Amino acid sequence: MGDFSITLDTSRIQRDLSDMQKQIPYATSVAVNSLAFDAMRLENSAMSEIFDHPRPFTTRATQVDKATKSDPTAVVSLRDQQAKYLTPYETGGDHWVGARDGTGDLLVPVDGRTDAYGQIPRGLIKRLLARPDVFAGTVRGIRGIWQRPTRGTRRDGSRGTKGTTRLKLLYMFRPNKAVDKHLDFEQRAAEMVQREGTKAIEAAILKTIRTAR
Repeated sequence: MGDFSITLDTSRIQRDLSDMQKQIPYATSVAVNSLAFDAMRLENSAMSEIFDHPRPFTTRATQVDKATKSDPTAVVSLRDQQAKYLTPYETGGDHWVGARDGTGDLLVPVDGRTDAYGQIPRGLIKRLLARPDVFAGTVRGIRGIWQRPTRGTRRDGSRGTKGTTRLKLLYMFRPNKAVDKHLDFEQRAAEMVQREGTKAIEAAILKTIRTAR
């Protein structure tokens, strides 16, 4: 039986494999970014489950710093402004009160205006305290933001307080306390990556193959 030989030209296969090797950083960044944005949407959606009727500002609290071919790391984080008050819900501790009161107490509505989400509108306290009929202080042992009675011309023509002479308590300062909810920010994202990571890699590889053709 005679010998025979088979010769294959593998140069094209080698070129294709080499091209695919070059595409690995791109495929990696695609997979990582896909997972990162899925995590961002998951975290933002969870805000409505954790908090009662949160503001849109809170439900858009998460951001992504995208991965690149040269740096295949994406960072999912809270935006700076939202992180100020949301961080205690992840790490524990007291509610964030900002610079509204130097004692660190909470300011809660009593008979003052709130927004559609039951919270004190941003900048309202500063505007109120600029009015002559509103002041911050302690009255009858209660520390808060108070409104003085309206003054003007009475029905009898005299000037003075109209109607009741009692002060109105708009907002009350109360001792701060530890938050009673937990964000589970890191755990939620880690579980999602573990659950969806393989599919994201497969999808990125398929996309890379299609775009390379």
